[in-house]
Amino acid sequence: MDNEFQRKILMIGAESVARPFAEYFRQIGYSPRTAETLAEARQFLAREKFDAVICELSLPDGEAGDLFGECPAPVIVLSEETSDEAVIRAFSLGASDYVFRPCSPRVMAARLERRLSLRDRAFTGHGITLNITMRTALYGGKPIKLTSSEFNILCFLMAYPGKFFSADEIYERVWKSPSMQTSVVRFHISNLKRTLLSVTGENLILTEFGTGYAFAAER
Repeated sequence: MDNEFQRKILMIGAESVARPFAEYFRQIGYSPRTAETLAEARQFLAREKFDAVICELSLPDGEAGDLFGECPAPVIVLSEETSDEAVIRAFSLGASDYVFRPCSPRVMAARLERRLSLRDRAFTGHGITLNITMRTALYGGKPIKLTSSEFNILCFLMAYPGKFFSADEIYERVWKSPSMQTSVVRFHISNLKRTLLSVTGENLILTEFGTGYAFAAER
């Protein structure tokens, strides 16, 4: 089971290239995904938020540069092409870094960690900003008072806006143990829902009978 508070990395490229990096990242505590085509990458980006994307430029169904404008996470290009023109073009398309192959997973992890440490990890939506590094919640620049459990639940739900999860699923994904206390989840969500409504004036925690709870997706 993935830890929702691990850094999520999307590796885009041939399986022979992406798999060794993904395996290494998983060993050191990241949560990696792999995609071999633009179409697969777009599917991942549509349903998940990533902390960084590492990609080859040339893919079977197009060029990865077409994704750069669609991805809010920093993009690191991994390429055998070492010409100045290729590097400059990647940066002009929006790449955050350019790494020449061959590159070991260990070196890439060091570069990636340096890149990610330059920015605080955060979730945003409906004017709310959650800074996971600092564990702060803000609305319009003003603090929202949340308990630790409320903060963790909100982080989880904001990672999947519009997607419903049962109380059991929320307990297992947030507390990382088999669900035995769904009443605990319902208690915290009730308080969280009331707090967000009072702060934002919007009902941002949606409830659907028989399905569960979701953070409202932005339209």
